Amino acid sequence: MFLLALVPVLMGSGIAIQTAVNSKLRQYVISPYLASAVSFTIGALFLIVLTLVSGINPLVAGVTVTSNPWWIWLGGLLGVIGLTTNLLLFPRLGSIQTAVLPLFGQIVMGVLIDQFGWFTSPKTGLTSTKTICILLVTVGMLIATGAFNKRQPTGSANKESKLLLQLFGIGAGFLMASQIAINGHLGLVLGSSLHAATISFTMGAVLLILLLAILRVPVKNLEQAVKAGRSYWWMWIGGFLGALYVFGSAWLVPQIGTGQVVVIALFGQLVFSALIDHFGLFQSKVNRVSAARIMGLVLMFIGVAGIHFL
Repeated sequence: MFLLALVPVLMGSGIAIQTAVNSKLRQYVISPYLASAVSFTIGALFLIVLTLVSGINPLVAGVTVTSNPWWIWLGGLLGVIGLTTNLLLFPRLGSIQTAVLPLFGQIVMGVLIDQFGWFTSPKTGLTSTKTICILLVTVGMLIATGAFNKRQPTGSANKESKLLLQLFGIGAGFLMASQIAINGHLGLVLGSSLHAATISFTMGAVLLILLLAILRVPVKNLEQAVKAGRSYWWMWIGGFLGALYVFGSAWLVPQIGTGQVVVIALFGQLVFSALIDHFGLFQSKVNRVSAARIMGLVLMFIGVAGIHFL
């Protein structure tokens, strides 16, 4: 059981690394859409192979499409928006904020989904304990993002630009929480969480490839990315890490429970996001992590743990 509990830590760390390496890939391919397309395609191919090895047909029967709500196929689209938003935020806000802001959005949207039973999720009322935990997450998010830092630049244009990016990050979290709920329902329909993840990743990859064609994004920049990959081989593993997270979740939830997977993975994500920021890992910009930010991350972790376990 102890070794199983370590796996979500690695999964969460992988999500933090995914954002950093995808951001590095974007430096060479220029377009965030092309970087997202590469990541989704690699992840989709990996999941398709896993699905086939598991003896599951990765295709979906026509009757399954016509006899279920249209929104169960939106997971790929929401994942595309969420990943691309992270690529836009990471070089501007750093690793911690890129992790913390969507996480806050996920928590808030997750509570709303539970409260109102959206996407056919079971209704779970908002208790006083859960409210306190949400407040803890909110305070932790504000501290971790430096909202109370008086040393921030005072220029109004800079503040407005940063605030807009932060709101985008929270909005991306709303979409990610919706994606989780939608993929959960799709997994029930298909009888396999792995199959649902494969469909979501594949649809995301297809959507991004179509978007590249519509916007006529030049793919010739992939050549210089391939050349750079000889020195930075790790910038190609983003899609693989995202797919591993999805596969790991599908494998672990039946064994140790959803709450434990979410909270332990969150621990790994927050810790590794802080390390990436503090040391500038994966060629990212160095943003020293203060004691106040660490306290904010701890408060967020306590709040999320309380939401899942209290």
